[in-house]
Order: sequence, then structure tokens, then C-alpha cells
Amino acid sequence: MAGGGGSASARVLAQWSFLFAKENNIQVNYAASNSRAGLRDISDRKVDFALTEIPMSQEEVVSRGLIQMPLLVGGVTPVVNVPGVAPGALRLNAALLARIYLGELHYWNDDEIRAANPGLNLPKLAIKPVVRDGASGTTKTFTTYLAGADARWASRMGASEAPAWPVPVAKAATTSAMTEQVHGTPGAIGYIALDEALRAKLAYVQLRNRSGRYVAPSVSSISAAIMMSGLGQGGSQAASLIDVTGEATWPIGEVTYVLFERKARQADRARTSLRFLYWAQLRGDQFAADAGFAPLPASIQAKNIALFRDVMGPDGAPLDFLAMRARLLALVGQPVTRS
Repeated sequence: MAGGGGSASARVLAQWSFLFAKENNIQVNYAASNSRAGLRDISDRKVDFALTEIPMSQEEVVSRGLIQMPLLVGGVTPVVNVPGVAPGALRLNAALLARIYLGELHYWNDDEIRAANPGLNLPKLAIKPVVRDGASGTTKTFTTYLAGADARWASRMGASEAPAWPVPVAKAATTSAMTEQVHGTPGAIGYIALDEALRAKLAYVQLRNRSGRYVAPSVSSISAAIMMSGLGQGGSQAASLIDVTGEATWPIGEVTYVLFERKARQADRARTSLRFLYWAQLRGDQFAADAGFAPLPASIQAKNIALFRDVMGPDGAPLDFLAMRARLLALVGQPVTRS
């Protein structure tokens, strides 16, 4: 079974794949690149499933014969490499981030940054922005946040998966490459998934949210954003998690979506993919939370599971989902209810 697409959740997929293979003796190969590549590959049927932080419109999903559902919820996390600055010590806001990436702030001890960080010893060290190379769902999430929270960014740059950056920047092909770039470059700032920041022990920043409070990225603050968004309150699978209200909310929430065929060309491969994705719904949350991803609301999980019933085989008949469901429920010790 083969998957591909966004790199923000690549480490969770690697952990899921290892555990699923251990329990089921089925190998899952996931090639992390970027969201746009994932959308292209699933549309061309080069992979069995794709992950993306750039969701397709419902019209595109239908026209391409796909099913799309939220799979993971994480947080885009600005990280810095400033000597003497520990994780969570530096405070930034959308205006400061915008000015940094517009090339208007040049040193970490510039007055505007020091004003937001009284008492923090910031060196006269050049700021070195790092960005993703090419089209990136994480870049789209990051710039959507800046465009919504800072008027100057909105007018000059807007939200884009591949912006024309106005200043010299270092470019990284994947999330892990950006992590390495920031880690190895004094003065660097980048934006990565929370699990990457925690794994690499990079200095993540606190951000000021819509309520005016500075919050650190965590499963708790991402979960707070979920519960205050349409994803948590209305069960909307397409709800935004960017700059939602709430005192404890992380302002740059990011949903990773999975896409797969509605009418499978190869029934056995489709069953295997569904087994893996259904397993992720039942078992994946506990491992995802350990990696910095927040659990999906139960209402969304229920909608996801219902969507598996819409998958058909090459002959147009529903795939034998109930038999698969019974095996998986038995695997986790839950009662099986047939309907």
C-alpha cells in the first residue's frame, strides 16, 4: 500500500505504519513531499491515499471520484534559533511575524521585538527567515494566518502555498529539512509542525491569539482551538482552525486531510487502505497525541467512519466494510454491532 503528500504529518504516518505493520503484517509506504504533490498523485491514481493540508473543494473531490476527510489536527509552529532563547521564551504576534518575513525587521534585538519581550536578553543577531520550497500546505496555513491577522501582509502578500517572498530566504523542501535548516543556522526562524519542533527540541515561540493572550503550542492549546471552531462545535469537516476565538487557543491550527478513491480500481488494495485508515481512527489518536497532534472530535470520527461505507469496488458494489470493521473492532477489544 502506498501513500504520499504533505510532510507535516510524516512522522506520525511513519509511527502508524510501523505499528499497523506489526499488528497486521501489512506494509504501508508513505512518501513525504508536499500537499500539492499528494493531490496530483491521488488524482492520477499513483498512490492509494494522499495527505494534504490544502483541501480540495467539494466540487473537485466529486469530479475526481475521491473521498476527502480530516485525519489529523496539528499546529503550525514558528521556531527560532537564537542563542540563549529557550523554547517558549520568545513572544511574537502576527504583526511581528509579518514584518520579519517582509524583511522589515533585521535583528533579533530590534526595538519592536524587544518591546514584546521585556526582560528577555536578545542578541544583535541577524534574522534569517527559512521557508518551504515550492507549494506547501504548511506555507498556505502560515500565510493565511498572517493575511487574516495583519492588514499589511494581506495587502502585500495574501495567502499562498508558494509566495513570492520579498526578501532573500533559505528554502527547505520538506518539514524535516526546514527543521534541520533552523537547527543549524543561528538567527534562523521557520515554521514547522509542532511534533517536529518537540522532536528536535527547537525553541518554539509563544503567539498572541485573537483574545490577546500569549499561548504556547501544545496539544491542549490546539484542542482548545478545535473545540472553539466549527470542527468541534458544528462537526464541520471543512472548518478553519486559524485564529479562532478563545483565551487558550493556538492561533495557527492546521488540519491534515486524507483522500482516497470512491470507486476503487483494485478492490484488495482499497480494502487494505481502508483497514489502515480505519485503524488510524480507532488506534491512531493515542499515538498522534504523543507526537503533538490533537484528537479529532468524536462527531468527526463518526462521520469519517460513515464515509468508508461509500467506497465501492470496481464493479460498483460496496466493499465488504463490515467484515473489515468486525476484525478491527475485535483487534481493539470493542463489541461488534452490525447494522
